[in-house]
Amino acid sequence: MQKKFQVTRTQAYPLGASFQKEGLRIAAVCDRRKQDGSRCEAGVILYDRKHTRGLKIPFPEEYRVGAVCSMLILEYHDRDCHYLLYQGEEMYQDPYCKGVENLYRYGAVKKAIPRCEAGERPFDWQEDAPLGISYADAILYALHVRGFTKHSSSGVRHKGTYSGIVEKIPYLRELGINMVLLMPTYEFDEVMPDYTIQTMEEAVLSYRQNLSEKEDGEKPRRLNYWGYQKGLYYIPKCAYASERYPVVEYKRMVRSLHENGIGVAMQFYFPPEVSPVEILDILRYWVVEYHIDGFHLMGAELPMELLAREPMLTDTMLLFDRRYSKIMEGRQSSIGWMNDGFLYDMRRFLKGDDNLLDAFLCHVREQQWETGTVNYIAKWDGFRLMDLVSYDRKHNEENGEDNQDGTDYNCSWNCGIEGKSRKKTIVELRIRQMKNAMTLLFMSQGTPLLYSGDEFGNTQDGNNNPYCQDNAVAWIKWNHTQSGGELLDYTKGLIALRKAHPILHSRTALRGTDFLSCGYPDISVHGQEAWKPDIAPASHTIGIMYCGYYGEKDGKQDDSFFYIAVNMHWELHYLGLPKLPKGKQWSHLVTTAREVPEIEMKETSQEICIPPRTISIYTATDMPEVKSINASADRTIRNHQKKQTGAEKKNKL
Repeated sequence: MQKKFQVTRTQAYPLGASFQKEGLRIAAVCDRRKQDGSRCEAGVILYDRKHTRGLKIPFPEEYRVGAVCSMLILEYHDRDCHYLLYQGEEMYQDPYCKGVENLYRYGAVKKAIPRCEAGERPFDWQEDAPLGISYADAILYALHVRGFTKHSSSGVRHKGTYSGIVEKIPYLRELGINMVLLMPTYEFDEVMPDYTIQTMEEAVLSYRQNLSEKEDGEKPRRLNYWGYQKGLYYIPKCAYASERYPVVEYKRMVRSLHENGIGVAMQFYFPPEVSPVEILDILRYWVVEYHIDGFHLMGAELPMELLAREPMLTDTMLLFDRRYSKIMEGRQSSIGWMNDGFLYDMRRFLKGDDNLLDAFLCHVREQQWETGTVNYIAKWDGFRLMDLVSYDRKHNEENGEDNQDGTDYNCSWNCGIEGKSRKKTIVELRIRQMKNAMTLLFMSQGTPLLYSGDEFGNTQDGNNNPYCQDNAVAWIKWNHTQSGGELLDYTKGLIALRKAHPILHSRTALRGTDFLSCGYPDISVHGQEAWKPDIAPASHTIGIMYCGYYGEKDGKQDDSFFYIAVNMHWELHYLGLPKLPKGKQWSHLVTTAREVPEIEMKETSQEICIPPRTISIYTATDMPEVKSINASADRTIRNHQKKQTGAEKKNKL
């Protein structure tokens, strides 16, 4: 590329490269200085498809605004070109670029800096838009794009890609999911390349992370499978694409999910050096250009206040790892928080620890008006649900860190045997415990989050930190859908039940009072006697009743009642059933035990005997038509009396 181009002044904002009518516009941050305090020469290197050597075009110093350099390259319209930025002798990628050349397979060491794409690919959204799913209505499903379909048992054509997720949409719909949460899908280096080592400190750190060497002398590099690191935040990850243009494939995935009523949320990790303004620009861009429905933002210094008040993000789910304490002046915010407390307290309650009923009751009813609350039993870091009931300790030997990585505080219980077991009693107990966990998750208020594969008992063989495992350890093994069919069907039923009844996913916080004067509070707790809960430190048994009068269904008041009988003790216990309105009776709906607990009639009340480590759900149904039965009985009696009278008269004669 030897042709010279004329440049002219242009706007310094927004940053990045874009084609305009007059040519190619480029704006970049260029703040590198020499030892004498003067600024280094900065500019752009353009590459076309025919030449490996690029054309170097410096930014005119008079076009600089602060640390931002910009220019318009006149009469340049090659949309297949690529570019890099430079300052002095250093070349680097534009952090604001909207695409990057897709030349490397996943896990390959990049010997050169991938070049940035100068233009954006056209895409027909067909009137698609973000779905605007609320926290109350959302059923979140967290997944890793590559790990979700990479295993040979996934049954998809494009394994480990955005297109692979599209192929799994029928499964997601059948499960009842209406929003997927994608682990990092922005462009990041899963293998740190050599050119990133700039200082002796970085070189020493890299050496410590790669202590062993291959036979050919090349140091092995650890994969960052999860992707929680700084990257090119405006670009979908190229290695997760099955075709040449990842941007187009990503947008097609979002559009396909939206067409099936499934929203898309993304995870982003922002280190402190990423400014609040840049974070805001990044989120705006993904909402506008990719129609994203939500974000889970991770990092130490995040601009929660700024994002909470951004008008463009009003209908976008914004999740943080800590609670947003600022009251939004009486209006509902898009801000929500990831409730780690639910994970730890419910895990401990599940395995029978003492002093947890108070925490259990708090989590069951927690739903704020100002902010959302996302609950989960398992997520990407920590034990999978199957491992939670199969291992007492972590087994991270394959990570290459002598089992020192990952948390030791798993709150798990192996049900009597460490690891896999074919013993019938152990297998049945583990299935019951997983069903119990799913019931606690989906019968609690707040927004449930299900990690992919937990619905059918996918396992990581005790590894609670597979951040570097791009293999079957971290991939979803779909052949478990056969062995885990019982759990899968149970989970589908819970999700359907939750979605069908508004009281199970209230938009406002439940009060525990009868503020409608209907004779029942919106939520109530019960013990061995109805309305008298036992919350002593050693108690593991409680009854929760939801009154459907406090939720509307199809524009009408819902008359459903649900009683959730919970016994996490290792002995059977009795729970009292509250009296229902006239014409209603309690009927068994579902249980995690093998046998259905029967309702026993007492003189003035009803109670149920709940087996050990069991949760049963009861619902109110209409009683049989007593009047019609009595009328028929009366007619039978009257006919019998007539026959007797006629016989007596005949005998007298």
